[in-house]
Amino acid sequence: MWDVDGTGIRKIDDMNLARALLGKTNDMNISIGRDGILLALGFALLPQSVTTPLAGCSAVLSALYYLNGKLPKEVEVEEEK
Repeated sequence: MWDVDGTGIRKIDDMNLARALLGKTNDMNISIGRDGILLALGFALLPQSVTTPLAGCSAVLSALYYLNGKLPKEVEVEEEK
């Protein structure tokens, strides 16, 4: 099952194409998992004096990425009369 042409998920008739897509997807999933484990192990091996600022920077950068374009550019303030 694959969304080949953007019309929705359906069975791929060409078995060679189906095998190629499945193989590529499985390889990508294995690669992503391996990379995640290696990064986590590398982070765990660092001393706490290094990881604490890195975690703080990561939190700030993640928040900035998430909020990109979602914050108002100008805030209108009503004047009291």
